[in-house]
Amino acid sequence: MWLRVLVQRLSVPEPPKGNLLSPASSSRRGVPFFYDKSEAEFKADVYERYDELVTRQTALHLADELHQAYPFQPLQNYIRDHLSVGDHLKVADVGCSVGRLIGDIANANTSWDCYGIDLSYQMLRQATDFWVKGASLRPNLIRYGWGTPELAGYELTNLSFALAKGELLPFPDASLDVVINTFLIDRLPTPFAAFAEWARVLKPGGRLITASPLNFLQPEGWRTAHPPVKILSHLQQQGWSIENWTDPLPLEEPMDVRGNSVRWACVAFVADKPS
Repeated sequence: MWLRVLVQRLSVPEPPKGNLLSPASSSRRGVPFFYDKSEAEFKADVYERYDELVTRQTALHLADELHQAYPFQPLQNYIRDHLSVGDHLKVADVGCSVGRLIGDIANANTSWDCYGIDLSYQMLRQATDFWVKGASLRPNLIRYGWGTPELAGYELTNLSFALAKGELLPFPDASLDVVINTFLIDRLPTPFAAFAEWARVLKPGGRLITASPLNFLQPEGWRTAHPPVKILSHLQQQGWSIENWTDPLPLEEPMDVRGNSVRWACVAFVADKPS
């Protein structure tokens, strides 16, 4: 009898992955769109510039051999050290760029259901090709002195990418265990609106992990969310439990083979949604 019970437990299938996303209104090359991005928005979005921005993000996040290490390893370590623990967790990286952080999480936790969300189709196309389709990339990095390296991709079955706004996510209420966002809140027109949306999609007790240099593009961002104590105060007023607050979390972004770089002083924090 005990053997039959054991066999039954071992044969229980894993929960399906990728099923949190409802049918999209449209798609391009396997990237579902949950926001109807107009042609004017495509033209105005600098993150849709493949040769300029996507190749630069690819060099930073997917070409460790160019730098002898992952340049943003301190950021990856911070996220890893504060990730929730368990089986079959549902995790989303909002503002995922070319998918490095959520790709590594999905690769290390095969029972998890992982999602990468971004508003740039070109970033998501690159991420999908590399992490899901297993394509080898050959980005043209000659202008930075790195040539055209070949980057071998993955074929992860527990990772999905989708185009959506960070403040309007395509997930049901209380469906995610963890929401990650990096280098995002300073790019949003209304930074605090996103926190309410992330609270909506997180389960009770779910975890929010954020890191941002707070390099706001618009004056409203500086007025609303700087200095960082304004963010801390807002989260506490909304009932979040602050589990960690690190300021600064220094990061260095290499720019070329010569060693020129940009230094970022990020604010990183972990907040849990009330149970």
